[in-house]
Amino acid sequence: MRRKREILKILLCVLTAVFIMVSAAALLLVGLRTSAQKEQKKQEALEALENRPTVAPTLAVSVTPSPTPRPTATPTPIPTVVAAFNPDDFWNEWYSTDGTVTMNIYNISLDTVSFSFSQTDRNQTQTVTADVTAEVAGNAAKFYFSDSAGNSSSGNLIFDNGQLYVKIVTSEPVSAVFPSVDCIMSRNQVQLVPDPTATPTPMPQNQQISQTGEYFFPESNSRYLTDDEVSVYSSAQLELAKNEIYARHGRIFVTQSIADYFNGKSWYQGTVDPDTFDAQQGSIFNEYEIANIQKIEEWEMLKRAAGN
Repeated sequence: MRRKREILKILLCVLTAVFIMVSAAALLLVGLRTSAQKEQKKQEALEALENRPTVAPTLAVSVTPSPTPRPTATPTPIPTVVAAFNPDDFWNEWYSTDGTVTMNIYNISLDTVSFSFSQTDRNQTQTVTADVTAEVAGNAAKFYFSDSAGNSSSGNLIFDNGQLYVKIVTSEPVSAVFPSVDCIMSRNQVQLVPDPTATPTPMPQNQQISQTGEYFFPESNSRYLTDDEVSVYSSAQLELAKNEIYARHGRIFVTQSIADYFNGKSWYQGTVDPDTFDAQQGSIFNEYEIANIQKIEEWEMLKRAAGN
């Protein structure tokens, strides 16, 4: 009996041990299976992660503010001052193209010019002189002066690439020769040749000119008169000589003494009243007559001013 109990104890212990071993094995198996499942899930997760398409992240656009343009200062160029002319080109003597005017520039700079001036007639019987200093502005100089005969004159010089342009006028001359030039001067002196036109023999101032067909200046409509020809007459005679040009074109005269004079000429035909003639004289006279009327008037005024 006792033996049976011992055997039963032993069997019970064995069964207990087997149970414990089986349970342990089962637990171990479950643990391994769970671990394997976890490993499998981990592996699947890794594979899924690796196979997932890569999405490039959208970069946030950073707005870069446009810089406010700053004006770039342009340096002001330093002007290069170019001389208007070279003063060295204009020293010493200059001559007019007709040979009657001589200028000697004895001092010249970009600021001032000084020169001597002389003018003569073609026969070199009379000469006027002056000494002039003027301020230069750019390439020109303007001046006023009185000459040796008392003429008050004005003029200007222009310095242009080595050429000298001179213009001088005398508004109210007081001598037979007076400053008058308008030309580009030359370095070459022109030799004056006396005017071949014969100088008329002056008539006594109190002698009346009454011969039929006589003219003071028969060619006043076909050539320019000279100072030498005109200057020999008195102011009264020059008044008739001037109107002689009008009379040739048939102007009627209102002044009785002038009318009587021309009515005594066989060639005179007074057909145009003064108002009509004076309104049309711009188309009546040719270039010689216009210039000769002006010259005669100038000498007439000079003679009258001198009481002649």
